[in-house]
Amino acid sequence: MGFSERARRVRDGRLAHGRRVAALCSCVRLYHPIGHRATLSFLAELAGPYQRHERALVSALEALEASRAVWRAEAAAYANSRVRQKRLGRRVPSPGDPPPSSMGGHWYASVPDVSRRAAVHALKLWEGDLEPGSANDEVRSLVRCCIATGGRLTAEQLDTVSSRRAQDETEDVSWPLTLVASAAGVRRDGPPATRRRSRRPAA
Repeated sequence: MGFSERARRVRDGRLAHGRRVAALCSCVRLYHPIGHRATLSFLAELAGPYQRHERALVSALEALEASRAVWRAEAAAYANSRVRQKRLGRRVPSPGDPPPSSMGGHWYASVPDVSRRAAVHALKLWEGDLEPGSANDEVRSLVRCCIATGGRLTAEQLDTVSSRRAQDETEDVSWPLTLVASAAGVRRDGPPATRRRSRRPAA
């Protein structure tokens, strides 16, 4: 069953509310831009207690669909760009231009502030799950600064994030760094977005 069919079940008022919530969770299993748990938690922040209220449930689905639509549009644009590049002889994309299909760590949105809020939300969950001494000190410091400032990092901190992301880091380092970059408005390996500022999908 695809995303659209699961979304239809979320909207089906004939079904028990619990089944509709389960259908939303199934949608999130297919599209979870900031991780499964963080995506569900952020939907509750955006829409309200969807586990209990129908209006919040539909709003949560609409927020997820809106993010997925932006992601799909970017993925399609990337695919078209690669076709043009290949015709010009560029068979391999540049290292700083990963396809949107690699998704994890960025909430796709037409409003950059929503992407920033999503990344900060996921970082709070990540930090809350940490055992004492289990994280790299530099990464943990960056995460704490990012949470405290809502993603507004200094130029030096942004340089550190870019430098660490360019290294072959383990998942426990690369994941929070990706979220920090998204919160700071850094898409892929480019510069921060304009001061308004502002990956792992499934179909």
